[in-house]
Amino acid sequence: MAPSGLKAVVGESECLSGTGLWRPVLIMDHPSMRILSSCCKMSDILAEGITIVEDINKRREPIPSLEAIYLLSPTEKSVQALIADFRGTPTFTYKAAHIFFTDTCPEPLFSELGRSRLAKVVKTLKEIHLAFLPYEAQVFSLDAPHSTYNLYCPFRAGERARQLEVLAQQIATLCTTLQEYPAIRYRKGPEDTAQLAHAVLAKLNAFKADTPSLGEPRERMEPTYQLSRWTPVIKDVMEDAVEDRLDRNMWPFVSAPAPTASSQAAVSARFGHWHKNKAGVEARAGPRLIVYVMGGVAMSEMRAAYEVTRATEGKWEVLIGSSHILTPTRFLDDLKTLDQKLEDIALP
Repeated sequence: MAPSGLKAVVGESECLSGTGLWRPVLIMDHPSMRILSSCCKMSDILAEGITIVEDINKRREPIPSLEAIYLLSPTEKSVQALIADFRGTPTFTYKAAHIFFTDTCPEPLFSELGRSRLAKVVKTLKEIHLAFLPYEAQVFSLDAPHSTYNLYCPFRAGERARQLEVLAQQIATLCTTLQEYPAIRYRKGPEDTAQLAHAVLAKLNAFKADTPSLGEPRERMEPTYQLSRWTPVIKDVMEDAVEDRLDRNMWPFVSAPAPTASSQAAVSARFGHWHKNKAGVEARAGPRLIVYVMGGVAMSEMRAAYEVTRATEGKWEVLIGSSHILTPTRFLDDLKTLDQKLEDIALP
């Protein structure tokens, strides 16, 4: 069965089909391998003309006659391994490099790439912003089960702000992949939900500075279905959200609910040339509701996203996700670590 929804969107990434290469090598690290394997089979990858798929952190035989596509997370370890491929003499490991980072490359690593010998053979260098896993057609995961511990364990209070920033960046990449610039609301109460919401808005504003057309208004359909009230609670929240009946005091907006097409944004000086001519994913005509649950999402909550979508007869598409997918055992394991020190537990 062909992938649909989020899996299809991620599967259309230009890193495999947008370079027009003849039989290139595909090099990935563990995070990018998880992203690609969540929506593609190895046969799909090879069908795109890839000669061989390699792990950047493993020893590889040089193939100086072929160009290489690198799909990497922008971490110190992966960037150093990339630079090392083009450090040897008399020939490099590969003929040329087409580099696709799954997220924004930190400035120090970006500068180091520019100073290395690799800079002479780079033919493509882009950030495609895919820092999430398309778990199902309407379900995503940030692949960060450890974030529950970092956010809620008193011994990790110093990591809390950094963890929220990381999660916000990942959520923002989901929105940009879907070509959405959504109005953002959060459940009033714990301050971490407000902080995460504001952080997501800041990340989206940075992306919109580079791509002013992000989230331009499309045709909005009026929902005409009857609500069914039952648990889980998140289903009631979804239904109220698509009907615009959420209490605005309990669920305040961080960003305006209706951005206009005429809004202007400054062009990014650093990344403007990296994001032109992105892969052509057709924007959905109707509205989307994207729900993020802190601390993990349960199967019943995932099912609610499909049920509410069906109830609107497809006029709305509801997506739900979290740092990780919860099972009863996983939920209990998360809870029992929150009063323990990091050295006493084994995080996933």
